Amino acid sequence: MSKNQFDFLKNAPRPLRWMMGLIPSVLCFVITLLVQPAHRLPYLIAYPGVVLSAWFFGVGAGVTSALASGIIIEYFALYTHLLAVSPLREASEYRLAVFIIGSVAVGWFSQEISRLRQQNETEELKRQLEMAAAERRLAEERERAQLALHERETRLQMALKGGHVGLWDRDLEHDTVLWSDEHYRILGFEPGSVPASYEVMRSAIHPEDREAIEALFVDTKAQGRPLYCEYRVVHPDGSVHWIEAQAQYELNADGKAVRMLGVLSDITRRKQAEAALLQSEKLAVAGRLAASVAHEINNPLAAVTNLLYLIAGSDSIEAARDHAQQALSQVMRVAHITQQTLKFHRQSEAPRMTRLSEEIDSVLSLMQGKLAQSGITVSRDYEDDPEVECPSGDLRQVFANLIANALEAMNQGGRLAIRIRWSLDWGSPARHGLRITIADSGEGMTPEVRRRIYEPFFTTKDGSGTGLGLWVTSQIVDRLHGNLRVWSSRLKYRSGTAFSLFLPFEERTISALPGKEQTDDQPVM
Repeated sequence: MSKNQFDFLKNAPRPLRWMMGLIPSVLCFVITLLVQPAHRLPYLIAYPGVVLSAWFFGVGAGVTSALASGIIIEYFALYTHLLAVSPLREASEYRLAVFIIGSVAVGWFSQEISRLRQQNETEELKRQLEMAAAERRLAEERERAQLALHERETRLQMALKGGHVGLWDRDLEHDTVLWSDEHYRILGFEPGSVPASYEVMRSAIHPEDREAIEALFVDTKAQGRPLYCEYRVVHPDGSVHWIEAQAQYELNADGKAVRMLGVLSDITRRKQAEAALLQSEKLAVAGRLAASVAHEINNPLAAVTNLLYLIAGSDSIEAARDHAQQALSQVMRVAHITQQTLKFHRQSEAPRMTRLSEEIDSVLSLMQGKLAQSGITVSRDYEDDPEVECPSGDLRQVFANLIANALEAMNQGGRLAIRIRWSLDWGSPARHGLRITIADSGEGMTPEVRRRIYEPFFTTKDGSGTGLGLWVTSQIVDRLHGNLRVWSSRLKYRSGTAFSLFLPFEERTISALPGKEQTDDQPVM
């Protein structure tokens, strides 16, 4: 019998299922007749039929089978004598009742066991279906997650490639490194062509920058602070490229750096553009200074011409000598102006020992004519003026830009105050250095102008300026690891602008001065 047929009989109407209980009874009785009389046990043979009826067709069918079996056995045993079994002749009512009750009870238990088994099978099947559905949903979610991850990875690689930005992830404990594809390209390699390692990265760094970058890495790793640097790398084809790198450290419970996550980008074009802008500003400054120098030299030369004319017409040697002395004084002034001009344009990047006051005075001497013409008085306060090691050419350009802007803000005259003092870095008090303050009594700046003064090409000079002076100044100050702050006021009778330039210097320069305490880890400019 197939499962569908069995399910049909099991779910058939109740009267039909009860009638089905007669079939096992008849079959059991037939089996009893086939057994030899000496071995006949009619109730024992009928008992399985009742159980099977109750198991397959329900308790009603089991009761029907028990009644039918009992009646058939008793009838044939008592009246027809077909069952020649002597024990059946006594206590038939009691025996029939016990048989019916016992078989029905066993049948009911059998049905309950069948029902529980079927219920367990149904629940197990339901659980398996739920697990299969859950696994299917999990597989779908995993597939969607993998697809989304792949899409994000593709977009990230496109963004990194478009922005020419590389990523790296370095395990500091196990010394393993992962590079993005663009990281390889920035170093001049094809992705995967060389193993990602610190040694490969170190060998790619320009030899002149390698030592400084390694020292910075050791320092930031020990302190666990973010790393930022700009350096050069040499590609396998020999070309040199500028790199900007930033990184963060992950620290363990002991505060030790165990992982390094960073990005790097190729800033070669930016560096080239900055160099071009810097050169442009230098040319502009040279042009402005050339005009000032021409004005400064023109007056002494005119005086020399007049004095030579007077010498030629002098009647006495004493008068000629006096005129010659005056002419010599004017020529010496021209020579001084020339020397200061040559000194200003000797733009050596190599640091040398100098005094900041000398650099400032050399700029002021070149602008003496404009100072006198505009009626501007200069106040110098060089209380702290030690010899320091610094790139004097860069500092002269910084001072020239700040002083030129101050003079242009005082066309109607005013006062220019310059002060040099030992100081601390206000943003990082552990750093010592010199603070140079350049203040004017000009008209001041609006808040909008003050916010934009360091932007390249931003100018308020109506076409007479390039808008690069303060931008170049800020670039030089950043390169010297200093900082530049500005204050400005437009209040009546209190207008003016003050620039405060802080330059850090190493410990030996500070400790060489009387009354200055030595401190550890002083920054070198």
